[in-house]
Amino acid sequence: MTRQISPPLAFATLRIALGLGIAADVLFRADGLALGIPIWMAMVCLGGIALTSRADRSVSKEGAVWLVMSVVFAAGCAWRASEELRFYDFVAGLLCLTMAAIVIHDDRVSVFAARLIELGSRLVRVIRGAIAGLLPFAARDLRGLGIAESWARSTRPAVRVILIVIPLALVFGSLLRGADPIFASFIALPAFDVGPLVSHVVVTGIFSWLLAGAMRTTLLAADAHPRSNPPVPVRLGMLETTTILVTLNVLFAAFVAAQLGWLFGGERLVQARTGLTAAEYARQGFFQTVWVVVLVLPLLIASRAALRDDPSVARRHTLLSLPVIALVGTIILSAMLRMRLYVHYYGLSTDRFYTLVFMAWLGVVLLWVAATVLRGRERSFAGGAFVSGLLMLGALNIASPDAIVARVNIERVRSGSATLTPLDVDYLARLHGDAVPLTTRAIIGGVSPSSAGAPSDAQRCLAARRILQRWGPASDARAQMERPAGWRGWNAGERTAVRTVADNASALRAVSHLCPPQARPTNQR
Repeated sequence: MTRQISPPLAFATLRIALGLGIAADVLFRADGLALGIPIWMAMVCLGGIALTSRADRSVSKEGAVWLVMSVVFAAGCAWRASEELRFYDFVAGLLCLTMAAIVIHDDRVSVFAARLIELGSRLVRVIRGAIAGLLPFAARDLRGLGIAESWARSTRPAVRVILIVIPLALVFGSLLRGADPIFASFIALPAFDVGPLVSHVVVTGIFSWLLAGAMRTTLLAADAHPRSNPPVPVRLGMLETTTILVTLNVLFAAFVAAQLGWLFGGERLVQARTGLTAAEYARQGFFQTVWVVVLVLPLLIASRAALRDDPSVARRHTLLSLPVIALVGTIILSAMLRMRLYVHYYGLSTDRFYTLVFMAWLGVVLLWVAATVLRGRERSFAGGAFVSGLLMLGALNIASPDAIVARVNIERVRSGSATLTPLDVDYLARLHGDAVPLTTRAIIGGVSPSSAGAPSDAQRCLAARRILQRWGPASDARAQMERPAGWRGWNAGERTAVRTVADNASALRAVSHLCPPQARPTNQR
């Protein structure tokens, strides 16, 4: 494999990387990840296509699909107001961009036909190239052209003059200004804030460095004879495979049996065995269950990869892995039922919702493991798992998690289920912009005061003040939108929140006057 690219292509890569670094510095200056993200991602894709064409190569259909998907998920940053969802969209966009780089680097590679270890090694190569940044350009691509020496000869005299003039001017100029006020009135040292300049240079430099390295790695010629997958350091035989999977089956079966006990025995069994009420029981153990599911998945995949080349061992692994997957699926179902119990008593939160969705995705991936890895079709696993994650994230963007949380908690009160804890309108007011329309209606009278769990006037008052502070006419969000460069931070969910609060400002202000004196905040706008 050629370890360098031609000097003309190297110069073009550096120019495009510098331009994208400057664009990142300009577009990412807004608060949060918003409209600037998809614009910048589209510029990166266009720059990559231009460099690929300059290198006399073409972008395959799969590579083009990954480039388009990177822009699509980046556009989610300008759609939903949830900071968590925008972060996931940004990461998904970068991953799609990386998949495109892998496919463009070697058109013989397909994400949907690569082993997980092969895909991981190529991903590491792109990341390593991005970290190396500009160093390979100086060490390989531009070495021997005499660029550094020529630049040093042409700039050395100017640098010498600057190093002499600046200290003399600063030292003697300051002394003379202090010696005579008239001289000081003519000579004024410029008031220059170096902080913003350093910030611009750092942001531009970081993005230019990473993009130049990643693009260079993508443009390098692929190996004519790719290396085989690295050997697995540990090999599992019949005894080790049986021991690992039987242990998991026994532990999970015992746990499922305990879950069936509370499912059919109800609160009486829970209180008799643990001393906890059903509400207290629902709040415990959910995230530990998530970790169990998270750890089982790589364990099954790694143990399969480490098997000895013996068909009988592979059959034993498949035979014992299927019950593990079935039991883990039952654990996931139990966790969802406990979540339903938790929501019944305490309501829903975004942390619980995202974790529940993540757990459901892991359940899908486990089924995909059974359909591919355990049947000897390892090459189909990585692409399918990645696409299932993107589909799940796309569904989250369409559904809007914050709006779902607000809707579930409000309906819980309307249905009369909120007998233990009332509707926490202050928590709803802390949600992101997509939940503001529902929260506003709940605050100004969308929930009947006679309903069980309806918020008090004092709670509604504080929530109204919080909504007005975050999204009202005097809010930072409104001010950000009205700034000349506010388009960089434009977000559809936040725009909806500002518009909703503006349309209901008088009603919200009326509710904000219901606070008792001791509940009135001291730092009102």
